[in-house]
Amino acid sequence: MDTLSSNRLTILFADIAGSTRLYDTFGDFKARELISDCLTHLKELARENDGTVIKTIGDEVMCTFVTPNQAAETAKQMHEEISFNPNMVQANIRLRIGFHHGEVICEPEDVFGDAVNVAARMVELAKSDQIITNKETLALMKLTLKRRARIVDRTRVRGKDDVMEIHELIWGKPEMLTMSNSLTEEMIASLTAEKDLLQIRYLQQRLLVDHERPILTMGRGVANHLIVDEPLVSRMHARIELQRNRFMLIDQSTNGTFLKLPDEEPRLLRRDAIQLEAEGVIGLGQKVSKTDPIAVRYRIL
Repeated sequence: MDTLSSNRLTILFADIAGSTRLYDTFGDFKARELISDCLTHLKELARENDGTVIKTIGDEVMCTFVTPNQAAETAKQMHEEISFNPNMVQANIRLRIGFHHGEVICEPEDVFGDAVNVAARMVELAKSDQIITNKETLALMKLTLKRRARIVDRTRVRGKDDVMEIHELIWGKPEMLTMSNSLTEEMIASLTAEKDLLQIRYLQQRLLVDHERPILTMGRGVANHLIVDEPLVSRMHARIELQRNRFMLIDQSTNGTFLKLPDEEPRLLRRDAIQLEAEGVIGLGQKVSKTDPIAVRYRIL
């Protein structure tokens, strides 16, 4: 009897980013324990959201959902759950998540096909703390989720002729340090201790990033906090986020973002993030020096 069937499902992969570091830092036994606990949390969340856990592959879990809305909401909850879990925070465990909706072939305990391959490619493209999908899947999602997505790349996916438009779904991590009750007083103190004020200067403008204003977006589009109207600047080019007492510069552009620290060569970010230290200069789409008119200068106060 043939047990195969064909369905349209959303395939989600959630991967523990940089898991090799855990073995180097904690040793085999503790690392394996942390990874197992993390995957258990992820599988529980998938089931709570009416998903089906297909399997775990090393440090990755594969799930299916009926709709991409369910997958997107689950992906956001996965990031939030790990971000608020004290053991995960202390071990600096972070996730990469990718999903895609399409035709799959179902077996009793597995699924395979083109949609699975595309979903696997989505998680490969994801960086730490990202949720990645594509234009085709995004088009099927509800408006509130679409509004929280932004294009980050265009690339070819193995087995596909056309270039695929890649989108990041912003998962709404807490911006105001609204902490889970499970966090210890010591951890909360460490989150609020130092480096909680960053000043940005651009032309005649001065802007602040702090716990009350934890995100600053930069780009050519009028919706940004800092508008830099230059030809090489993307509409939504980059952002600075205050994350757990760290100021992170995150590139989401076509031409990349350059970070220039005193006495160092400029560093290029492309769809990646870096922690800002002390003071420096940010170039959107091009290298800049401190004296360039288009330089975005920052200083942690």
